Amino acid sequence: MIGRAKKNSTAADNYLDYTMKVMKENEEFLRRNAEETYGEVIDLINDAIDLVGFAVKRKGSREDYVKRSMVFFLHHIFMPSSYAIHTDLLIGNLPTCFMELRLMLESLVKCYLADLKYPEQSFFQEKLELVEDDLKRGSTSKLMKELGEKLGLKNDFIALWGKLSKDWIHPKGVIDKVVTQISEKSGAPSWALVIPMNYAEDDLDTINELCKRVSQFRGLLKVTIDNYKQESGFEEG
Repeated sequence: MIGRAKKNSTAADNYLDYTMKVMKENEEFLRRNAEETYGEVIDLINDAIDLVGFAVKRKGSREDYVKRSMVFFLHHIFMPSSYAIHTDLLIGNLPTCFMELRLMLESLVKCYLADLKYPEQSFFQEKLELVEDDLKRGSTSKLMKELGEKLGLKNDFIALWGKLSKDWIHPKGVIDKVVTQISEKSGAPSWALVIPMNYAEDDLDTINELCKRVSQFRGLLKVTIDNYKQESGFEEG
């Protein structure tokens, strides 16, 4: 048993060493070939740090933590997911980057509307449950459209949500991307082989797509937070 434990420990250590090696090499690749994408992902983390810091420094931060759905979003979805996107980007797990971005977008919309629609509820989870009840009579896309119209962004929310869903959540989108790259570039994308995996130049189209989607999300986030502060009294102090 001791010998087996040592063998397993060695294998685990080797795998961790390999993972760290891939992450360092991928970071070098990104800085050399996709600096804008890497910068957007780092800025996304900085956005999370700034917004959580803002929420924590408010005088009513303890009450906010219990009552506000948006505070839950900042602490427990936006902050960890922004770091997760960075980690997944470094190990070559591009599909999960898009999945996490979609989670953040959908959560942002639902948490914003939960606070604005049901301010009388004293617990954020109750507000979110009411939003989910609303969905039984509608759809997530309807919520996206509703918030876009409210903020003067027309179809920006639903367009990004739809793109992320179609290309990276539903199996057909992922399958189409793999088949297309094989037919056009004579090889499967690195993320469709094994994770972690080193990037190649053939991955740059997808990496640049991530840059665009993160930038779009950050733009929607800023408008949403600015409006939320005004609408709900979530100001400094």
